[in-house]
Amino acid sequence: MIRKTAVFVSLLLLLSGLFHSAAGAEEPSVATPTDLECMHERTKTTIYFFDSPAYTPVDAKNHRVFGPAAVETVCLDCGEVLSGETVDNAEEIRAHIIRKGQCVLCGYREKKKAAETRRAADVSGERTIVAPEDGGAEGLLALTMTNRDLYELEKENVFILLVRGSNGDAAVALNVTSMLGQTEQAGADLCLKLAEREDGGFYACLYLSSGSGERIDPASEGITVRFYRSNRSNVRASVAPADRDALIEAESVWNERGYWSVPYLEEGTYFLLQ
Repeated sequence: MIRKTAVFVSLLLLLSGLFHSAAGAEEPSVATPTDLECMHERTKTTIYFFDSPAYTPVDAKNHRVFGPAAVETVCLDCGEVLSGETVDNAEEIRAHIIRKGQCVLCGYREKKKAAETRRAADVSGERTIVAPEDGGAEGLLALTMTNRDLYELEKENVFILLVRGSNGDAAVALNVTSMLGQTEQAGADLCLKLAEREDGGFYACLYLSSGSGERIDPASEGITVRFYRSNRSNVRASVAPADRDALIEAESVWNERGYWSVPYLEEGTYFLLQ
């Protein structure tokens, strides 16, 4: 009997110790003010302009936005909205959104960088433009001529527009009057992409681009590719189309002013072979 009582007392002591340990583990810690409060040290203020704010160009990169808006300040750490108000005269400097050389919001027009006009070597009725780099693929040059650009050339009695790269060994020759008629009829800009290859080939791509983004192949009449050579010799011309593995023979005509003229057939790389 005494032995059973001793065992029972031992079990009670053991259970009491376990309950005491569990109670101590569940005891909550005391929170400090630092744990409960965000100091809002990092904030961001956003301006939400209402419909049709005013846009004014500032420089080549930015424009000024002005008008009624909701102004909201938020803590970047905890997400709390610290302030919010509606104002009549909010103002902010934002970057241009450029499409086809013009900001779609404020109307700012980009200047045609690196598209220099070389008139000294041009004969009467011709104008040469060195196309600037495209900014995308390496070695690709690009130039866009609007209907207004072509009209100004025609008004200055320019009949042939030559678009070439910096090397000047080859160029695309455009009949200004013909191209002006096509851009007017299609309501589109004339886009050219060129590339001078190390093997002597000359990549050319011409298309009309409408406001909807549609690409239209121009009528090839009045478009030629010129290869400038110091000496006249027997040559043959060919074209490697961009959309298929083929080599198309093309006609080539010598001009006494020092170049071979090859008709533009389609997008591709043009070669003049000895």
